[in-house]
This record gives sequence, C-alpha cells and structure tokens, in this order.
Amino acid sequence: MVDARYGKPWVRKPSTADIDIGSILQSADRMLAEGIEIFDVIVPMQNGVPDWHRDPKTGADLPKTFGLQIDFRHMPGGVDIKYFWELNRHLWWVVFAQAYAVSDDYKYLLALSRLLDSWLTQCPYPIGPNWSSPVEHGIRLINWSIVWHLIGGEGAPIFDGDKGKELLDRWLVSIYRHQRFISDNYSFYSSADNHLIGEAAGIFVAAHTWDLWIDSRKMRQRAKHILETEILKQFSADGVNLEQAICYHKFSLEFLLASLLCGTVNNDNFSTLYTSRMRLAVEFLASMMDCIGHVPAIGDSDDGKVFEFLGSIGRTPYESLLSVSSVIFDSPALAQKSASLGILASQARFWMVLSDFIPRPSHPAETPILPCIFKQGGYAILGQALHTPAEFRLTMDIGPLGYNRIAGHGHADCLSLLLASQGSEFLVDAGTYCYNAAPEFRHYFRGTAAHNTAMIDNVDQSVYGGSFLWLRDVVTTLHDFSDDGIKLQIEASHDGYMRFRDPVRHFRKVIFDRSKLEVIVEDRFDCALSHHCTLHWHFAPECAISREGLKWLAIRETGTLKIQIEPSLLEVNLVSGRQAPPLGWISRQFYEREPTQVLTASGVINTSSLIRTCFTYTAAITDQSENVTH
Repeated sequence: MVDARYGKPWVRKPSTADIDIGSILQSADRMLAEGIEIFDVIVPMQNGVPDWHRDPKTGADLPKTFGLQIDFRHMPGGVDIKYFWELNRHLWWVVFAQAYAVSDDYKYLLALSRLLDSWLTQCPYPIGPNWSSPVEHGIRLINWSIVWHLIGGEGAPIFDGDKGKELLDRWLVSIYRHQRFISDNYSFYSSADNHLIGEAAGIFVAAHTWDLWIDSRKMRQRAKHILETEILKQFSADGVNLEQAICYHKFSLEFLLASLLCGTVNNDNFSTLYTSRMRLAVEFLASMMDCIGHVPAIGDSDDGKVFEFLGSIGRTPYESLLSVSSVIFDSPALAQKSASLGILASQARFWMVLSDFIPRPSHPAETPILPCIFKQGGYAILGQALHTPAEFRLTMDIGPLGYNRIAGHGHADCLSLLLASQGSEFLVDAGTYCYNAAPEFRHYFRGTAAHNTAMIDNVDQSVYGGSFLWLRDVVTTLHDFSDDGIKLQIEASHDGYMRFRDPVRHFRKVIFDRSKLEVIVEDRFDCALSHHCTLHWHFAPECAISREGLKWLAIRETGTLKIQIEPSLLEVNLVSGRQAPPLGWISRQFYEREPTQVLTASGVINTSSLIRTCFTYTAAITDQSENVTH
C-alpha cells in the first residue's frame, strides 16, 4: 500500500515524577522470577515463557485443532477456559512494556521478545483455543497496541537486524490475521453484547496502530460503524449498559475508551452521539459508586479488564476509568466525583494521550448533581448525603433481566435492594463466583435466592436455561417515584412469576425517611391462589448478626442496622454457608467465595398479603477523644 503507515500512539511514557516506578519494576521482576498470577494460580514461565496451550488451573493440554470447531464452553476434564483466555489476553505484557518505558532496561524488552516469539510459534493461525473466540482477539490486539507504543513501535531495539525484522514481520502477519479472523466471525447473534463491542474495538485500534493494509482500512470503517451503532443499542438513553451487569458495563466502556482515544489522536473522530452516550455511561458508573469508590456486584462479574496500567491512579479499574473520563468529558459532576474520591483529574494523564481533550474549566457557580434514578436502564439510588463521606445509600434494581433475550450476564434479581452507610455494606449482592467450574453454584449465584428480593414457590424469577442462558424475559415496571426532601418513595413490580398457572405479580414499595434513617420495604402480591414466598436479606460478612426479641441487629464499625419483619407469623431463619442447596455465600472476587449470613422470612402469601420489613439505621458514636491532642 503506497501510503502505508504506523499510526500515532494513544498511550505514552509518562513523567517519572507522576508514577511509582518502583512498584512497576517490582511487578515485572516478580513475574520474571515467579510467573504470572491468573486468578488463584501462578503460571510458571520456563525459560521466560509459559506454555500457551496448557490450562493454567488443571495443567491439561488443550486441543491443537481448528479453533472454530473447539467447544470452549464445554471443555473436558474440568477445564474452565476463562483461565486460559486470561493468560492469552496479554494484559500482563503491558507491565514489561511499562517497565522498559520507565527504566530503559533491556531485560524487559528481551522478556517481551521471548514472549512474542513463543506465542507466534505456538499459536499459529487458525489452530487451538486462541483462534476460537473473536473477542479474545480484540482484547489481545488492544494490549499489543499498548505494548507497541510503549516500547517505541517499529524502532524498538528488538526489531533490529535480520532476526528482529523477521520477528516484526511475523507479528504483523499475525496482527492482520487477527483482524481478518474477527471481521469474518463477528458476534452478531447470541453474543452480540460486550463481545461485539470488543471485537470492533480491537479491529479499530489495530487498524490505526498498524495502518498497513487496504483491507484493514475497510475493516476499520466497518468496525467504527459497529461501535457507533452498538453503543446506542447496548447502553440505554440514560447511560446504563443493558446487560444489567456492572462489571460488563465497565468492560464495554474500556473498549469504547480505547477506541475513542485511538481515533482522536489519529483524526478519526467519533460522533457526538457516541461521546454523549459514553459520557452518560460513565456518569451512571459514578452514580453507582459509593463514597469510597466501591461499586455493587450486580450481575455477572469475572473481574475482566481490557487493559491495565500499573502505577496509574485509581484504587480500582472503576476509579481509573472515572478519572480518565473526568478529563475527557465536559462533566462537572464527574470532576467533582473524582475529586471527592481523591482522584485528581490532572493525574489521569499518566499513560494515556489526553492532550487532544480540552482541560476542564472550573464551575464554581454550579452544584453538579449525578443522577439518582435511571428509568430506562433500571436502577434507583436512594439516600442521604450521597457522594459524601457521610452518605447513606440504597440501591434498587428496577430493570429487566438482561440483554439480547438470553440475558447471558444478567441475574434474576428484579426489585433487589442493597444498603450501605459511609462506604460500609450492610445488605449486599452475593456476586458471581464462577462461570463453568461449579454448575450448582453458578446457578445459585445467578438465581433469585442469592438476591435481596422475594422468591415465589422456591423457583427463580425466570427459567434457568444454563450458565449463560435464561429462557424467559422478565419485565419490571416503575409505578411511582417521589421525593419531598424528607421522605422518598419508590414502587415497582415485575412479571417474572406471571408465567405460573396462577400468575403472580410481585410489587415492592420502598419508603425512605431521611429524618430517621428508616427504610420500610413493603412486598405485596397480585394473584388468585395461595403461594409460598421467601424473602432473602443478605448481609456483608463484616456484619455481626444477633437477635433482640422480634428484631434482628446487623452491627458494623460504622453503625447498627435494626431489622423487623412483619407479620410475625412468618418463619424467620438465619442461614450461612449452606452447601445443598447453596445459600449464604458471597463472592467478592472471581473464583473466590466465603460464607455470609442470610436472613430468610418464609410463609404462605395470597393477594391480600403484605410483608413489611423495617430497617432502622443508627450511626456509631465516634470517640472524639481520639482527636484531642494530649
């Protein structure tokens, strides 16, 4: 191609004064000496490289057959493909590229050379599991782009001489084949969700980074069109990702962010519709984030990241995304949220090229307010002093089951309620735990019993079809939302149990009295016959649960939550860590779970039944003497 070129970098080497060089070098040295941490295992590197075809968890050799014929969802021998893919996404290569960028130490560049050479040798097109899922190619291409720019592109010393040129040529061939593979196998059907966004983002970033082939330009134009289309389809008009999973909300935003930055520096700008919807999506994330930067574990979470920079700002990927976005988008609310978390917007310029975005002017006269209700997306945030250290926060799910009919990453959690104070969780979402490793626990963590809502006749709100499949949509309807400044009231219902021979519609009203920090939850049911109902209230493991007459107490360092359930005829039990059927578990990281306590209230209900749960919060008394100077 006559005008073939290498694109402008969208990441950069930062000023050494802005980053913790020591932590970057220590991380790189630790990987060289000990191996790569993939979830709960360490993958050894023999002669500086891992075995790219071995499952990190079980040690099993994976098939070296035509990739598209490999059924990666049902691998034999207890293999969960997630471990394998996490290794082969190459996020951890970025650490070596960062280490080289800040130190100029050739050993890190040599480590990358070994890794690249071995991966290209062991993973030829189109053989093995690394050529079976196009979204994995998209993630790998984005991380390869980051590595390319941080080591100096085609001018990197590892490409010197005949041997270096051969390595570069082999890499470029694989990069082109990655783009071709994605373009030929886009996830337009059952995985037309974050997968489709990730695949298009991978092509878009790669085709700008290595603008060397006419076909790539055509693929890039198509990828940009897909990104422009999918951001409007997959994110509601108020910014919520319709997969109903906070982790995948962030995951998709990371793909969109990489594309936005890469396109901007290469004068291939996205539309105003794209950037506006993306800003709303980040504002939703900021709204869901509490005063210490924690986000609730709603929907599936596999701790997935598109890319990660060590030494960057933000204690979590969510905070890092918020910080960068507060520079990019003209949103005083994002800037204020970043400042309240101690994430200064100027620090977001560490590793990404943000110079094309205008620095935010101050808005001293404005009082920026993040939204608290997302009617299209399906969430309501109730509370007092939100986004301040003294916040009291309630989060209610008033949305659908999930996206794209199968709701692959959605949980059966309609009308579920979460409660936290001053960044301390009381009522929690149980999380995810696993995808394929333990089917009974996969079902439990996705099911209704793992959420703070009502379960009718001991079945889920939808019909469970498999690890990533619900067989029936659930629609939630918002009936009322009012706020007079003191009392806030919301009422919604869902049709999940309307499939019964005797249809049941579950209504939940939540009344929050700010003056008393009292939350009243009223559950009622529209049905003709009697049914069995169980309410579940899941508490954070840090809560000490005790009984006081007809009341229950959940005590933490920040305060005490008093719970009273009426009518008193209901059978109330406290359950923790039950194996069969599973109940009383929480997962705060993928592949990790621990017991937690669940308060259950069970009984027979009919159309005249009203279950009333009253939560009253009392903040702990701070010992002011600790602040006195003696």
